[in-house]
Amino acid sequence: MGIPNRGPELQAVCYTLVTAAIVATVLRCYTRVYLVKSFGFDDWCMIFALATFILFVTCALVGVEHGTGRHRVDLADEDIKTAMKYWWFCYIWYCLTMIASKISIGYFLLRITIRRTDVWIIYGVMVITVLTGMVFFFVTMFQCTPIAYFWNKDQSGSCVSMDVIIALTYLYSACSVICDFTFAILPMVIIWTLNINKRSKLALVPIMAMACVASAAVVVRFPYVMKFKDPDFLWATVDIAIWSCTEQGLAITAGSLATLRPLLRNVGYCFGLSTPGPTELRDSSGRLPSGTIGGQASRKSKGMRTDPFSLTAIERGDSNDNNSSDENMERGVFGSRHQDGRIAPWEAQGRSHHGSEEGLAHDTAPAWDADWRHKNIVQVQSVTVSSSRAS
Repeated sequence: MGIPNRGPELQAVCYTLVTAAIVATVLRCYTRVYLVKSFGFDDWCMIFALATFILFVTCALVGVEHGTGRHRVDLADEDIKTAMKYWWFCYIWYCLTMIASKISIGYFLLRITIRRTDVWIIYGVMVITVLTGMVFFFVTMFQCTPIAYFWNKDQSGSCVSMDVIIALTYLYSACSVICDFTFAILPMVIIWTLNINKRSKLALVPIMAMACVASAAVVVRFPYVMKFKDPDFLWATVDIAIWSCTEQGLAITAGSLATLRPLLRNVGYCFGLSTPGPTELRDSSGRLPSGTIGGQASRKSKGMRTDPFSLTAIERGDSNDNNSSDENMERGVFGSRHQDGRIAPWEAQGRSHHGSEEGLAHDTAPAWDADWRHKNIVQVQSVTVSSSRAS
């Protein structure tokens, strides 16, 4: 019978999730740089999160080579020290990854937020995330004095009680779940207030609520946190390492996928799966959202091209009445407007105070004519929902 080894399980999870995270982030960067042409602070945060996640995975894989996932009795003392050392590094990279990814998701939501209350909720969640993350970061980093005592007990030193680390892990995990679900519920509220049919709303909500996906890994990890106290540390904590890796990978992947709708829409258009069209969007009260606190248009929008995928940058001029005349349509009732009032399909008015993306070029789009009667297209930052074109 071979030596029990759960290291390969951790390796498989690491390879799978880091690959998914890299692909999703690369596609995000391509979308923001080449399609939307607006690379913002949230994108830089996600790139930083990906970099620290790669460092986490690297340390975890090196730890597996030296004993993570095996029993203490099956390892040499030097391997135990090395594996514990890389476990300590994993603490550090985990904290930085989660802080950066949550900030990125928060700033992404700020791009589509209109109401003052929602803006302050998002800021509050980000502050809680940063504070709890930094506390966890510094406590785990300096849990032993000297720091090297964490992995090398062949010297004088001391560490804080493992009960403190366990309690702090529970606190951080609880705050993380609350923040993730807040980030998930807010987009649902925003989408549900739009003047679109229920089918469209149901299609938009899952995409906008992807921020909560990582919470599943946090919830699953809860029962394993007590294993921090197990003397056979490298064997007992494999499940914690697996689900911590899963949490980071899902946060980066889901946070990046939520921004890819412009890319998917263009791909669908190339294959004839979607049909673009000009749109004006107003909220349920009939006001044109500006994306700024208080609903006022940002001065920075003057002279700039705007974002056709942002709730804050497009207006919908049509009502629920589908009996609008062709004459009104030709006059641009459904058309987007320049700053000077001219009607121009494929462009929209307003720019988010928080840095909305730039509009996509649709040079190959079909001309706008009366044949688009009864067609409604609602463009949201990362979402486009369209009904069938009437013949």
